Amino acid sequence: METELPAIAILPVPLSPEQIVIALAVLIPALVIFNLFLISEGIFELIGLRFYQALLVTAGALLGSLIDIPLLSLGEDIIAVNVGGAVIPLFVTLEMVGRGRVSRLKSLAAVLLVSLVAYAAATPVPGLGITMPFYVAPLAGAMTGLLLARGCRAAPGLAYAGGTMGTLLGADILNLANPDVLSALTTSGPTVLSIGGAGIFDGIFVTGVLSVLLAAYAGRGLREKGGVCPQEGGE
Repeated sequence: METELPAIAILPVPLSPEQIVIALAVLIPALVIFNLFLISEGIFELIGLRFYQALLVTAGALLGSLIDIPLLSLGEDIIAVNVGGAVIPLFVTLEMVGRGRVSRLKSLAAVLLVSLVAYAAATPVPGLGITMPFYVAPLAGAMTGLLLARGCRAAPGLAYAGGTMGTLLGADILNLANPDVLSALTTSGPTVLSIGGAGIFDGIFVTGVLSVLLAAYAGRGLREKGGVCPQEGGE
């Protein structure tokens, strides 16, 4: 009797417990970052960026969150600006305003309103930096975007501008401009104070993503109910 054998046989490779732990330690963060990348790319498309622009901004924000550019030297201490958490969100906001996707005055109002909330919620912690509950800035950005948007489709862009720039201004810049806060944060020796910086899961980056997401879905719900944004109708 003729026996048919597969051309390629893939056999399970036995792994030791140590190898399984190492594999999971590598795969789980990689999957988290990959999913964050996909979600973020879609979020940036919601505020009007083209696919390739959203791709570049997402990659730049994730990689740039690891890069600090020295801005000001205060003796042994340095105030720096983070590429992913400050520079790229600023460029994205200016691009939206420059192309008229969001109003200049409403963008400024969104930034100022969120900055007040962020300043009130931020807490300077020596040895750690300036901290704030993770939900405050995204909620403030989304609500501000929805309130200021002439039509709800403009809400995600205003939410991004307010959430990112407002947090930078209120939580970082205004606090660092306070000499008492500055001296409290630099008591442990030479310190680099990074505006917008907090590693790969940077607070400003996450704030921008969540602000847009909340404003987009809330705006869609409001349009479907028909009680708000009647000029846009249903979708």
